[in-house]
Amino acid sequence: MNLTVTELAQTRLTDLIGEQMQEQQQAIRVFIAQGGCGCSGPRFGMGLDQPSEEDAIVEIGALKFIADPASAPALQDASIDYIDDVMQQGFQITAPNAASEGGGCGCGGGAH
Repeated sequence: MNLTVTELAQTRLTDLIGEQMQEQQQAIRVFIAQGGCGCSGPRFGMGLDQPSEEDAIVEIGALKFIADPASAPALQDASIDYIDDVMQQGFQITAPNAASEGGGCGCGGGAH
């Protein structure tokens, strides 16, 4: 899994969870959020978790990122940034390989 994390996002993550992550030997799990599909593609989430054997692992600076086998392909070539402006504040994950396919909205194989 190839992942890019901006310098600002690295700084914010380290400030928020760096010490806890090292003390508990955890990593930052990046995943496709439940119910997160729509016209703009899947939504992603992040949280601290213990790595498992099947996880894809990427180390960037002092941070370790992990993704489960279902999320890793969608996160290939993804980028994580921290946005801080008048309209929004928080982490933003952009994943070009997770765009919704076929030009429609929604996910899954519903009956047509």
